[in-house]
Amino acid sequence: MTARSEVGQTSPLGLRLVHAALFLAFAAGVGVVSVPEWTHLSSALTQPFHAGGAPRWLVLVGSVLAAVGTARLAWELLRGRSAPLWASGVILLGVMSTLAGGRPQGLEQSRSEVAANLDLLRVARRVHLQMVHELQSHAETPQSQDVWRTALRQAGADQARVYTRTFQAVHPQLAWMPSESAVPEPLVPGQMAVHVTSDGVAFSVRLVGLEQGRPVLLKDDQGATLVLRGLYNPDLPPPTAPQIPPTP
Repeated sequence: MTARSEVGQTSPLGLRLVHAALFLAFAAGVGVVSVPEWTHLSSALTQPFHAGGAPRWLVLVGSVLAAVGTARLAWELLRGRSAPLWASGVILLGVMSTLAGGRPQGLEQSRSEVAANLDLLRVARRVHLQMVHELQSHAETPQSQDVWRTALRQAGADQARVYTRTFQAVHPQLAWMPSESAVPEPLVPGQMAVHVTSDGVAFSVRLVGLEQGRPVLLKDDQGATLVLRGLYNPDLPPPTAPQIPPTP
């Protein structure tokens, strides 16, 4: 008498249930971990801009593998047959891929529009303090865009928190305005709309942040457009070096 082991053959119900419960639990864990990544990917692809970089691709791949293995395992369970070994193997690969994707610290914070706007405000505040110091030191605000760009770069403009739907980084940038009421066109998150008066004794800075995936001028607590101003005051004592807030 010969015995054959065939893929898909009938096996004891108890064994099938234990096997299914174990691997479906693995797949469910992968699914739970992948939900934030799918949500972030969907949000990123349906909005012009978003906070945070690309999703964890290994987690997404792991969830797809786990789903494929689960579908085949569930189908064979309903048929009263043993699932092929590759179905279980695919689920395990999904688990391994998910574990390899890791869980970066502060993931939710890094994808927050509020956090991205606060980061832009911190960068702009450093530039503002630097230019106030220049204004009080020389009785005139630098009117060279290169000077402002240098100050922006030194303030941390290389630390992007906003990305396009194709996951390209959008860094803080300078937008030189002919008047304080002028609005950059088009609006891009991270813009600092700067206006310096013709005599150089005053300047203003407005910020373009992110709200529901779209660029908007940031507002203050009263709902008015947030403006950082500088105005020369000859009655103030000689300025000291500005105390620039550190990068968090």
